[in-house]
Amino acid sequence: MGIQVNVKELLTQLYYNRNVVEFLFGNRDGITVTELLSREDITQEQYQKLIDYEILYEYQTIVSLNDTIIATFEDFMEIGEVTPSFINDYLNELKRYIKYFSEGKENRFLRSIKKYLKRINTAITREIIKLQKNVDDTYKNEGNYRIKLQKLEDYRSKRDTIIKFIKETEEVIEETRGLFNLTNDLELFSIVTSLKNGLIENLDFLIEIQTDITDYINKIQFQLDVYKKVQQLKEIKDKGELHYKTNFREVIKAVNPLGFNNVKAPKTKIPVEFLYTDDGYMLCARVAEKYKITRLMSRRLADKMSGNFKDVTIENTMKLDVTALVDKFLDQTKLNLFEFLAAYKFPKAVGNVTFEERITLFVGIVLEYDKAFEFKYRLNYYEYEDAEKKTRKLGYTVVIPKPNAKKKISKPTNVEN
Repeated sequence: MGIQVNVKELLTQLYYNRNVVEFLFGNRDGITVTELLSREDITQEQYQKLIDYEILYEYQTIVSLNDTIIATFEDFMEIGEVTPSFINDYLNELKRYIKYFSEGKENRFLRSIKKYLKRINTAITREIIKLQKNVDDTYKNEGNYRIKLQKLEDYRSKRDTIIKFIKETEEVIEETRGLFNLTNDLELFSIVTSLKNGLIENLDFLIEIQTDITDYINKIQFQLDVYKKVQQLKEIKDKGELHYKTNFREVIKAVNPLGFNNVKAPKTKIPVEFLYTDDGYMLCARVAEKYKITRLMSRRLADKMSGNFKDVTIENTMKLDVTALVDKFLDQTKLNLFEFLAAYKFPKAVGNVTFEERITLFVGIVLEYDKAFEFKYRLNYYEYEDAEKKTRKLGYTVVIPKPNAKKKISKPTNVEN
């Protein structure tokens, strides 16, 4: 470096000029000294100090960050160019320390083996993440088609290199499995297991990356073919041959493409719970009618109740003191009305009350004593077995007692004891 500095001074300069460092890291090409000094967060004196610390480089009026700083940020954030050579270096170091350990069986070599096993696992994962990001970024942002194709081919080659290192790592682990077992080191066993699992997952990721690269290359090749044909068409048009020597106009007139259906989606998001209500159903019906969407009209409103519904309910409950039953329900607070009736033990004089009759009783009580109840307007579900011993689920409205409802309850005139 230009001057001798320690870590504290270097970190101080990076923090004090963090806005400038962030700006240059995001704009690495073509930032001139004049453009940088025009910013309000840096002075000429600060700029010269950054040059002296070699945090910044200036070459032919172009200023840039130190390559080491850029590489550090890229490695930490797992961005930048793919560099599988690091994996190869770690593999070579791993083999070297395995050889030392097999000769001397010393723990100092075992610590190095653990270190490089961890580094290999981390490096492979990091390089795959960088590879995926570079492949996507190249396809989306590279403007030159030929350079884009060449970059994707390079990434395909780097992908094959990473696969080769993964296979080599698996071979090293398999060859030294017996040696690792002799150590009886639980930490080493955990590291090797984690590495094996990571290698399997990373191979799957590399297969997906290969699929993406192939798909991108095919799309780019298709776009190149279309571009070449458009160039040829433009050349023919400029020469005047398109109109006079071809049937271009007749072919275009014969094409009858579908017009664009200018249907705008609603901007307001409607809660799903609302669509299950009757108001929600009416809204869906209006939308279905307007846009002729028949699948939204599959739900129908329930049929009207028969005219003698109340009479049948009264006839079936004459033997039962309904008011006394309601009083018992109002005296408790643990169960809602449906749960109370489903679990209630009726007197012997009433006889066996089936599940269907309990449902009828539930509806009749709700109709006659609605002022004594509080409706939660949400559905609970009750599981039961039908006549065929099949488990079914019934939805019901949650009904609970109102506070002080027992004082206000009066016996309906149309129910006999």
